[in-house]
Amino acid sequence: MTVELNYQIHGEGEPVLVLHGLFGSGRNWSRIAKQLSSHFQIITIDLRNHGNSGHNAIMRYPEMATDVINLAERLGLNTFNIIGHSMGGKTAMAASLLYPDKISNLVVVDIAPADYPTNHDDLISIMLSLPVHEIDNRKRADELLAEQIPDPILRQFLLQNLVKDGDNYTWRINLKAIQENHAHLKQFPKDFKTLSYHGPALFLSGSLSDYVKPEHGDTISGYFPQHEHIAVEDANHWVHADKPEEVIEIVLNHLGNTSNK
Repeated sequence: MTVELNYQIHGEGEPVLVLHGLFGSGRNWSRIAKQLSSHFQIITIDLRNHGNSGHNAIMRYPEMATDVINLAERLGLNTFNIIGHSMGGKTAMAASLLYPDKISNLVVVDIAPADYPTNHDDLISIMLSLPVHEIDNRKRADELLAEQIPDPILRQFLLQNLVKDGDNYTWRINLKAIQENHAHLKQFPKDFKTLSYHGPALFLSGSLSDYVKPEHGDTISGYFPQHEHIAVEDANHWVHADKPEEVIEIVLNHLGNTSNK
Protein backbone atom coordinates (compact mmCIF):
# COMPACT_ATOMS: atom_id res chain seq x y z
CA MET A 1 0.00 0.00 0.00
CA THR A 2 1.29 3.43 -0.95
CA VAL A 3 1.89 5.90 1.86
CA GLU A 4 1.25 9.61 1.43
CA LEU A 5 4.49 11.49 2.00
CA ASN A 6 5.00 14.86 3.64
CA TYR A 7 7.18 17.26 1.66
CA GLN A 8 8.44 20.84 1.45
CA ILE A 9 9.12 22.73 -1.78
CA HIS A 10 12.01 25.19 -2.01
CA GLY A 11 12.47 27.40 -5.07
CA GLU A 12 11.50 26.92 -8.69
CA GLY A 13 12.97 25.26 -11.75
CA GLU A 14 14.04 21.74 -12.63
CA PRO A 15 12.85 19.45 -9.79
CA VAL A 16 15.21 17.67 -7.42
CA LEU A 17 13.70 15.29 -4.86
CA VAL A 18 15.77 14.81 -1.68
CA LEU A 19 15.49 11.73 0.56
CA HIS A 20 16.87 11.54 4.12
CA GLY A 21 18.40 8.65 6.04
CA LEU A 22 17.17 6.41 8.86
CA PHE A 23 15.73 8.28 11.90
CA GLY A 24 15.86 11.52 9.89
CA SER A 25 13.43 13.74 7.99
CA GLY A 26 13.41 16.17 5.12
CA ARG A 27 14.38 18.93 7.56
CA ASN A 28 17.88 17.44 7.78
CA TRP A 29 18.47 18.83 4.29
CA SER A 30 16.99 22.32 4.87
CA ARG A 31 20.32 24.17 4.73
CA ILE A 32 21.42 22.48 1.50
CA ALA A 33 17.91 22.80 0.03
CA LYS A 34 17.88 26.55 0.67
CA GLN A 35 21.14 27.07 -1.22
CA LEU A 36 20.33 24.68 -4.06
CA SER A 37 16.90 26.29 -4.47
CA SER A 38 18.39 29.31 -6.30
CA HIS A 39 19.19 26.89 -9.13
CA PHE A 40 16.58 24.13 -8.89
CA GLN A 41 13.21 23.37 -7.33
CA ILE A 42 14.18 21.31 -4.30
CA ILE A 43 11.55 19.02 -2.79
CA THR A 44 12.59 17.60 0.59
CA ILE A 45 10.57 14.54 1.55
CA ASP A 46 9.78 12.63 4.74
CA LEU A 47 9.93 8.93 3.86
CA ARG A 48 7.29 6.52 5.18
CA ASN A 49 7.34 6.01 8.97
CA HIS A 50 9.46 9.17 9.33
CA GLY A 51 8.79 12.85 9.95
CA ASN A 52 5.20 13.84 9.24
CA SER A 53 4.58 11.16 6.62
CA GLY A 54 2.17 8.28 7.04
CA HIS A 55 2.94 5.05 8.87
CA ASN A 56 2.85 1.56 7.43
CA ALA A 57 3.94 -1.84 8.75
CA ILE A 58 5.83 -2.57 5.52
CA MET A 59 9.14 -0.80 5.03
CA ARG A 60 10.93 -2.24 2.02
CA TYR A 61 12.78 -0.36 -0.68
CA PRO A 62 10.43 -1.21 -3.59
CA GLU A 63 7.45 0.15 -1.66
CA MET A 64 9.39 3.19 -0.45
CA ALA A 65 10.49 3.94 -4.01
CA THR A 66 6.89 3.67 -5.20
CA ASP A 67 5.83 6.17 -2.51
CA VAL A 68 8.30 8.66 -4.00
CA ILE A 69 7.20 8.01 -7.59
CA ASN A 70 3.53 8.43 -6.62
CA LEU A 71 4.31 11.73 -4.90
CA ALA A 72 6.13 12.94 -8.02
CA GLU A 73 3.11 12.03 -10.12
CA ARG A 74 0.78 13.91 -7.75
CA LEU A 75 3.06 16.92 -8.13
CA GLY A 76 2.85 16.62 -11.91
CA LEU A 77 6.52 15.70 -12.38
CA ASN A 78 7.10 13.49 -15.41
CA THR A 79 10.84 13.30 -14.76
CA PHE A 80 13.04 14.55 -11.93
CA ASN A 81 16.48 14.43 -10.35
CA ILE A 82 16.81 12.56 -7.08
CA ILE A 83 19.27 12.79 -4.18
CA GLY A 84 19.30 10.31 -1.31
CA HIS A 85 21.43 9.82 1.79
CA SER A 86 21.98 6.40 3.40
CA MET A 87 18.53 4.73 3.62
CA GLY A 88 17.27 7.50 1.35
CA GLY A 89 20.13 6.70 -1.02
CA LYS A 90 18.99 3.09 -1.26
CA THR A 91 15.44 4.32 -1.85
CA ALA A 92 16.69 6.64 -4.59
CA MET A 93 18.63 3.77 -6.18
CA ALA A 94 15.52 1.59 -6.02
CA ALA A 95 13.47 4.32 -7.72
CA SER A 96 16.02 4.68 -10.51
CA LEU A 97 16.22 0.92 -11.10
CA LEU A 98 12.46 0.31 -10.98
CA TYR A 99 11.38 3.52 -12.74
CA PRO A 100 14.39 4.53 -14.88
CA ASP A 101 12.34 6.64 -17.28
CA LYS A 102 11.29 8.89 -14.38
CA ILE A 103 14.77 9.68 -13.08
CA SER A 104 16.83 12.28 -14.94
CA ASN A 105 19.80 12.11 -12.60
CA LEU A 106 20.72 10.16 -9.48
CA VAL A 107 22.89 11.37 -6.57
CA VAL A 108 23.61 8.86 -3.80
CA VAL A 109 25.24 10.08 -0.59
CA ASP A 110 27.44 7.66 1.38
CA ILE A 111 25.78 4.33 0.71
CA ALA A 112 26.27 1.53 -1.80
CA PRO A 113 23.82 -0.98 -3.32
CA ALA A 114 25.06 -3.55 -0.84
CA ASP A 115 24.20 -5.37 2.37
CA TYR A 116 25.44 -3.89 5.64
CA PRO A 117 25.92 -5.45 9.08
CA THR A 118 23.34 -4.72 11.73
CA ASN A 119 24.30 -1.44 13.34
CA HIS A 120 21.07 0.20 14.47
CA ASP A 121 19.34 -2.59 16.43
CA ASP A 122 20.65 -1.27 19.75
CA LEU A 123 19.51 2.28 19.00
CA ILE A 124 16.02 1.10 18.09
CA SER A 125 15.76 -0.95 21.29
CA ILE A 126 16.99 1.96 23.41
CA MET A 127 14.46 4.33 21.86
CA LEU A 128 11.63 1.83 22.31
CA SER A 129 12.57 1.32 25.96
CA LEU A 130 12.46 5.05 26.75
CA PRO A 131 9.39 5.68 28.99
CA VAL A 132 8.16 8.51 26.78
CA HIS A 133 4.73 8.77 28.45
CA GLU A 134 6.42 9.46 31.79
CA ILE A 135 8.69 12.20 30.44
CA ASP A 136 7.56 15.79 30.97
CA ASN A 137 10.43 17.63 29.24
CA ARG A 138 13.06 17.05 26.59
CA LYS A 139 15.92 17.57 29.05
CA ARG A 140 14.76 14.54 31.00
CA ALA A 141 14.55 12.49 27.79
CA ASP A 142 18.12 13.47 26.96
CA GLU A 143 19.31 12.48 30.45
CA LEU A 144 17.72 9.04 30.13
CA LEU A 145 19.14 8.47 26.66
CA ALA A 146 22.58 9.60 27.87
CA GLU A 147 22.73 6.55 30.15
CA GLN A 148 23.06 4.36 27.03
CA ILE A 149 24.00 6.79 24.23
CA PRO A 150 27.01 8.91 25.30
CA ASP A 151 27.27 10.89 22.04
CA PRO A 152 25.30 14.16 22.54
CA ILE A 153 25.10 14.86 18.79
CA LEU A 154 23.54 11.45 18.13
CA ARG A 155 21.10 11.96 21.02
CA GLN A 156 19.98 15.33 19.67
CA PHE A 157 19.50 13.81 16.22
CA LEU A 158 17.32 11.04 17.63
CA LEU A 159 15.41 13.44 19.88
CA GLN A 160 14.25 15.40 16.84
CA ASN A 161 11.73 12.57 16.59
CA LEU A 162 10.34 13.09 20.10
CA VAL A 163 7.24 15.28 19.90
CA LYS A 164 4.49 16.50 22.20
CA ASP A 165 1.26 14.50 22.20
CA GLY A 166 -1.13 16.36 24.46
CA ASP A 167 0.46 16.43 27.90
CA ASN A 168 2.92 13.67 27.05
CA TYR A 169 5.70 12.95 24.59
CA THR A 170 5.72 10.32 21.87
CA TRP A 171 7.99 9.14 19.08
CA ARG A 172 6.94 10.63 15.74
CA ILE A 173 8.68 7.88 13.79
CA ASN A 174 7.23 4.37 13.59
CA LEU A 175 9.89 2.60 15.62
CA LYS A 176 8.04 -0.71 15.65
CA ALA A 177 7.91 -0.86 11.85
CA ILE A 178 11.56 0.19 11.61
CA GLN A 179 12.53 -2.56 14.05
CA GLU A 180 10.49 -5.22 12.23
CA ASN A 181 11.88 -4.21 8.82
CA HIS A 182 15.44 -3.44 9.88
CA ALA A 183 16.83 -6.66 8.37
CA HIS A 184 15.51 -5.50 4.99
CA LEU A 185 16.66 -1.90 5.38
CA LYS A 186 20.28 -2.90 5.92
CA GLN A 187 20.24 -5.00 2.72
CA PHE A 188 19.83 -4.20 -0.96
CA PRO A 189 17.07 -6.19 -2.68
CA LYS A 190 18.34 -9.32 -4.44
CA ASP A 191 15.48 -8.95 -6.95
CA PHE A 192 17.29 -5.92 -8.39
CA LYS A 193 20.27 -7.95 -9.65
CA THR A 194 19.01 -7.98 -13.25
CA LEU A 195 18.23 -4.24 -13.28
CA SER A 196 20.38 -1.28 -14.25
CA TYR A 197 20.04 2.48 -14.59
CA HIS A 198 21.91 4.02 -17.52
CA GLY A 199 21.35 7.68 -16.68
CA PRO A 200 23.92 9.92 -14.99
CA ALA A 201 24.68 8.91 -11.41
CA LEU A 202 26.95 10.43 -8.79
CA PHE A 203 28.06 8.49 -5.71
CA LEU A 204 29.25 10.92 -3.06
CA SER A 205 31.02 9.47 -0.02
CA GLY A 206 32.88 10.74 3.02
CA SER A 207 36.60 9.98 3.12
CA LEU A 208 36.29 9.14 6.84
CA SER A 209 33.28 6.87 6.34
CA ASP A 210 33.44 3.15 5.60
CA TYR A 211 29.99 2.89 4.01
CA VAL A 212 31.33 3.07 0.43
CA LYS A 213 34.40 0.85 0.05
CA PRO A 214 36.64 0.12 -2.95
CA GLU A 215 35.17 -3.38 -3.16
CA HIS A 216 31.74 -1.86 -3.84
CA GLY A 217 32.99 -0.42 -7.14
CA ASP A 218 32.09 -3.37 -9.36
CA THR A 219 28.64 -3.71 -7.80
CA ILE A 220 27.92 -0.02 -8.29
CA SER A 221 29.10 -0.23 -11.91
CA GLY A 222 26.82 -3.21 -12.54
CA TYR A 223 23.73 -1.29 -11.48
CA PHE A 224 24.87 2.17 -12.57
CA PRO A 225 27.30 1.90 -15.51
CA GLN A 226 27.44 5.69 -16.02
CA HIS A 227 28.26 6.47 -12.39
CA GLU A 228 30.94 8.80 -11.06
CA HIS A 229 32.35 8.52 -7.53
CA ILE A 230 33.65 11.46 -5.51
CA ALA A 231 34.97 11.18 -1.94
CA VAL A 232 34.70 14.35 0.14
CA GLU A 233 37.78 14.88 2.29
CA ASP A 234 37.40 14.96 6.09
CA ALA A 235 33.72 14.01 5.92
CA ASN A 236 32.10 11.10 7.73
CA HIS A 237 28.78 9.35 6.97
CA TRP A 238 26.86 12.61 7.31
CA VAL A 239 28.72 14.13 4.38
CA HIS A 240 26.19 16.93 3.80
CA ALA A 241 26.33 17.97 7.47
CA ASP A 242 30.12 17.71 7.78
CA LYS A 243 30.95 19.52 4.52
CA PRO A 244 27.82 21.33 3.29
CA GLU A 245 29.59 23.85 1.04
CA GLU A 246 31.60 21.13 -0.71
CA VAL A 247 28.49 19.01 -1.20
CA ILE A 248 26.55 21.96 -2.63
CA GLU A 249 29.35 22.74 -5.08
CA ILE A 250 29.72 19.12 -6.19
CA VAL A 251 25.97 18.59 -6.62
CA LEU A 252 25.54 21.85 -8.55
CA ASN A 253 28.43 20.96 -10.85
CA HIS A 254 27.10 17.46 -11.41
CA LEU A 255 23.49 18.44 -12.05
CA GLY A 256 24.56 21.41 -14.16
CA ASN A 257 26.82 19.27 -16.33
CA THR A 258 24.36 16.42 -16.83
CA SER A 259 20.89 18.03 -16.82
CA ASN A 260 18.85 17.91 -20.00
CA LYS A 261 21.44 15.83 -21.83
